[in-house]
Amino acid sequence: MEDYRFKVNLGGMIEILSDHLYSSPDVFIRELLQNAADAITGRREIEDEELEGSIILEIEEEEKLVFTDNGQGLTEEEIHRFLAIIGESSKRELEDRSVRRDYIGQFGIGLLSCFMVSDEICLITKSCRSKDAPVLEWRGKPDGTYTIETLTPSTENRETLDGPGTKIVLLAKEGMEEYFTRESIEELVSYYGLLLPFPVLIRQGGKEKQINPVYLPWEGRTTNKQELLLFGQMLFGELFLDCITFSAREGNVTGVIYILNYTVLPTARPEHRIYLKHMMLTEKGDGLLPDWAVFTKCIVHASDLKPTASREGFYEDETLDAVRETIENRIIAYIDTMADDQPELFGKFFRVHQLTLMELALSNPKLFRTLIDYFEFETTRGTLTGYDLRMCGEDLIYAPNRERYKQLSQLFFAQDQLLINVTYVHALELLEGLGHLYGIRVSEVEEEEIEDLMEELEEEEQEAGLEFLEKANKILKERDCKAELKCFQPESQPAFFLMDEEAVLNRQIASSKNKANSIFTKMLSMISGELKGEDAISVLYLNYNNPIVNNLIKIKEEDALRIFVEIIYIQALQIGGFPLRKNDMSTLNQNILLLMERDLVEKEN
Repeated sequence: MEDYRFKVNLGGMIEILSDHLYSSPDVFIRELLQNAADAITGRREIEDEELEGSIILEIEEEEKLVFTDNGQGLTEEEIHRFLAIIGESSKRELEDRSVRRDYIGQFGIGLLSCFMVSDEICLITKSCRSKDAPVLEWRGKPDGTYTIETLTPSTENRETLDGPGTKIVLLAKEGMEEYFTRESIEELVSYYGLLLPFPVLIRQGGKEKQINPVYLPWEGRTTNKQELLLFGQMLFGELFLDCITFSAREGNVTGVIYILNYTVLPTARPEHRIYLKHMMLTEKGDGLLPDWAVFTKCIVHASDLKPTASREGFYEDETLDAVRETIENRIIAYIDTMADDQPELFGKFFRVHQLTLMELALSNPKLFRTLIDYFEFETTRGTLTGYDLRMCGEDLIYAPNRERYKQLSQLFFAQDQLLINVTYVHALELLEGLGHLYGIRVSEVEEEEIEDLMEELEEEEQEAGLEFLEKANKILKERDCKAELKCFQPESQPAFFLMDEEAVLNRQIASSKNKANSIFTKMLSMISGELKGEDAISVLYLNYNNPIVNNLIKIKEEDALRIFVEIIYIQALQIGGFPLRKNDMSTLNQNILLLMERDLVEKEN
């Protein structure tokens, strides 16, 4: 028996495999499954018949794994060529060096991954190319040496083969015992080889279990949605809202897209199951699945996409781009169809993933056009969808913040005028996108538009209220506010308080100063000093149509008038959600008590 040497620094190569090429030692199972699957494919081609292929993993005591396939096997010349020269692969055409499409592995390094878990690889093989082919035993070690021996019936206490195929025997090296347990091997075989098209069996203690269903559940037979949902539940371990199938001629790609039944962040990166020629390739959808499809988990089977050297992803090329576009269009078409044909399901889908869909729509024009009709907006005409807004035939006017909307909503509602609340997440971006897409004017509500909802008083009414207005302005001057008499709806609202942004900021600073310590009070005073307070506008519009205001106009006693005007002013602030200044609440309470005292005195008299 002669010793031979690999044609490479094998120790360095194994370090590269462990540290850089492969993500985990458990890929040795993947590599064994891939080699076995390719060997079965090769034997079918050589013998020109449909071989009943099979893979058997037998777990023996003392962390020993025996991996057997009934594929084509190797001759001694092929062993020297394919197992000793790193980078040479039995899956390459010798004539033109082109990669054959029906094989999984392409790089001639897969078997070396076994050195990550074992100090020796024992490979027993018999070629199908000749009936008289010998059974050969190849033993490789990490030091770069290997031996080849021909096994005969007289060879004792050695693993052997009854027919063509390959058997690989591995003993766990120290620290790698966990990869040789029944639980670990079954999990890894299920993970990597679930979709292999021939039986994959695990044997231990005389008991045998088949791991895979030997067919793609979504291809070649009538499969209902319930079956696919159950398959997805089995594979991913969770219930899904719905699922759809897809296929792409480019790359010969098929699969199932599962819709998650729970909310995920737009930045989430779900785990998928992506297979190449029936073998698990990666959980990452980068490059293959649309970045925005975070509300999905997918099973993808590709036959003709080109894997990277580690076989943990695909090369970026035109074919991959075409497949990604096919999947993207399929998801978008599904959302469109679901909205029209399954409104109840769509409603649930939209509720679960609404926030995610908002962000995705804003970053993806195709999705925006599809989804914008279904997003909802709070308005003075109730909750309206994007479709309702684009079909209303009006400019889309919005209030920029919650306080502004709360302040103006009664006024707009009473006159059936449209005002939109954009204080919810992404509401303004969606509204502006809607306007841009359909050519509709979208703008923040302006003072002129607010004043247009108020009518001027008749000349006689103005004269009647002139004296009252002078007194009211005198009362409100100390509060940096002026009063105006207008007619507006609803009549039940006695006053409407309007404040521009700088006045709001001044008021917020004043409110904060009352609660802050001395250091922050000085800082706030500096900020306030930089504002042009004299230009800030605060107006208390008093509703001439309101009975209370009408009665106030008739009051001549200034002390009584002050009580009512201050109460109306502070209540208008509260209704509009404006911050109160120091002593505003005490003034309100004091005035209410004064009213009660006046009432009691009048009753006694």
